[in-house]
Amino acid sequence: MNARLPDPTGLDRRQFLGTTGALTLGLTLSGKAEAAAATQVNAWLSIASDGSITLASGASDMGQGSFSGLAQILCEDLMVDPALVRVVPAAPSLASPAPVGVAINTVGSSVTRSNFWRLRDAGAIAREMLVSAAMVELGDATRANYAVANAVVTHLPTGRALGYGQLAARAAMLPVPASAPLVPDAQLRCIGKPLPRADIPAKVDGTTVYGIDVRRPGMVYAVIRHCPTLGGVLAATPARPGGALALVPVKVAPGTGRGLEAVGNVNAVAVVAGTTWDAWQAARRLSPKWTLPANAAALNSTQFMADAQALMVSAPAFVTGGANPPGTAYTVERSGTPEAAIAASDLKLEASYSLPYVAHACMEVLNCTVDFQAGLRCEVWAPTQSAKSALALVIALTGLAADQVAVHVTALGGGLGRKAELDFISQAVQVAMAIGKPVKLMWPREEDFTHDQYRPMALVRVRAGLNKSGQVLGWTYRNVSPSILGQRGVPLPATGDSQGYEASQALPYDFGARLTEWVSHTAPVPVGFWRSVGASINTFAVESMVDEMALAAGADPYQYRRARLTNARWLSVLDAAAQAAGWSTAPPQGRARGIAIGTAFNTIVAQVVEVSATTTGPKVTRVWLAIDCGWVVNPNSVEAQLIGGVVHGLNAALYGRQTFVNGAAQAKNFNNSRMIRLGEMPQVVVKLMPQPAVLDRAAVMGGVGELGVPTLAPALANAWARLSGKRVRALPFYPNATMSDG
Repeated sequence: MNARLPDPTGLDRRQFLGTTGALTLGLTLSGKAEAAAATQVNAWLSIASDGSITLASGASDMGQGSFSGLAQILCEDLMVDPALVRVVPAAPSLASPAPVGVAINTVGSSVTRSNFWRLRDAGAIAREMLVSAAMVELGDATRANYAVANAVVTHLPTGRALGYGQLAARAAMLPVPASAPLVPDAQLRCIGKPLPRADIPAKVDGTTVYGIDVRRPGMVYAVIRHCPTLGGVLAATPARPGGALALVPVKVAPGTGRGLEAVGNVNAVAVVAGTTWDAWQAARRLSPKWTLPANAAALNSTQFMADAQALMVSAPAFVTGGANPPGTAYTVERSGTPEAAIAASDLKLEASYSLPYVAHACMEVLNCTVDFQAGLRCEVWAPTQSAKSALALVIALTGLAADQVAVHVTALGGGLGRKAELDFISQAVQVAMAIGKPVKLMWPREEDFTHDQYRPMALVRVRAGLNKSGQVLGWTYRNVSPSILGQRGVPLPATGDSQGYEASQALPYDFGARLTEWVSHTAPVPVGFWRSVGASINTFAVESMVDEMALAAGADPYQYRRARLTNARWLSVLDAAAQAAGWSTAPPQGRARGIAIGTAFNTIVAQVVEVSATTTGPKVTRVWLAIDCGWVVNPNSVEAQLIGGVVHGLNAALYGRQTFVNGAAQAKNFNNSRMIRLGEMPQVVVKLMPQPAVLDRAAVMGGVGELGVPTLAPALANAWARLSGKRVRALPFYPNATMSDG
């Protein structure tokens, strides 16, 4: 983990490969849905002379099992047992092509779907290079005379068998073919099978190294203290408390400024001590003075909602070439004249749905370890989803050359989008530069909750017009929410921020004339990517309104959706969820079921949620979930991710909320940010749609990691409405719950 990667400067690619004594194959592996540049080699497959096989991957391990999935894909066409493949995080690089491997971003439920065909090609190409090496070794160039199985190439006429380790060095000197034949679909041995995950034993026995586990010789510890009020800056460096070795004011670094946390603001102090405990306690005793923003009194949740309500009624439209500041209205899609269609309808419906800011609350708090030697080098150990961006940031902060900086990606104790941010890494680098010692910087849980980059709040208004038979003649949808991309300086197109309107547009419902709009909210609270982001907001509003339309039409919610869906895949997924739940049969006495369907990351999910009533509200008893993600690498991993998503969605729908008073976040720890307990976990049944008969390279593969979340909240709200007659349009269900509640 602490080893530096070799620098092949001065060697051409052929010479470098020849010196390794192994077959090392460069391939393009993307850690996000968008493909990397064609010239960028960012993952490497290595087969050593001892037969060991290593894949250096640009993905981050957040517990989603993607490393095991990548090995399972690779081994299919390489024709080896998945247990023989070791997947390790690759180091990031800004070079093009990268010398050994590059880590990039792990976001958007993309690790498996964006790497599937690349890894299959890599395995096939490596296999054929090894066969070619055997041809040279044995002097027989007839490919039909060779069979490959279990990392062994067998010469059929003579029975001579050569292991991959024996062939690796020779194969490394041979030309790399542009392509190689893949294993036929009917002969797949690994893909689609529920194989054990290789990462689980180490996580169970405690040997997995997370960021919080990193130790360096002579290391000291730093704990961060931010200004409690967003946008506040340090008025003066306070006196160093007892037990502290140093106090280091830290700035908002370029590329990490969000909302009121503007670049250059000294918005925090790091307290450095010889142990974690000493740093923690010294930080608690610290009494810094802050200069607060002039508008602090207006930075409160009540005002944010009032502003959203005003923007719902009136917001200037996007102007091509204009400034389009926050508060601008964007047209996402329009067909026909929905306003006129609604006005002429027999039945008119209107409803507003609201969702609060929600923290990520990863189990592992933000942390980063940095070993900096001025003018010489800087090593960083971080649980990050954005290693390449982290490397660029460290280079910018230190002024070092790229080959003087190493970023080591550790395992992540949860990511959920929060660890795609770089603020905690920039702080750790600043502290290390100031004190000249290896340092691990940590955020206490209170800092994690109160200085998050939250899932945006949102207010959504939906209007629909129905005729006497329940047919939808017109539909208008307006979402007012802060812009994640806008806070990152991304110019927004005429349709607005895709993170804000995702899962609200191009819906395969027969909605007649329709208008979908998104308005950028003016609130300056830092916002960021969160598990399913906009889909978690919009699916709640869309599917709640569809349920309200079904009720108004006197129709069964499931059948009402069936009658209006125009996409066969959506219909199949909806039917699968309903059938799994036994929708046509009555639930047990005192219970009711709700249904919802939605899409994100090229995957369709439907959920049925069953609830019973407590003295204060709903209790979720059972969940049925059907998913169509195209094809599945490991069904057990898919099921685990979806069940985890159900837990995440339940926590958000029932309890998740961050509020602000005078610019200060109010929920500061788990004691007042309730999570479900083990005994409250519902039974979850996952139904995977049948695999396609042919794995089509041109077809779109779907993501899985975030898909358990979006449809949970609307299915829950729909179930509760059927049971209680009360429609919940503002999440969470229990806004004031604490962990002391029964």
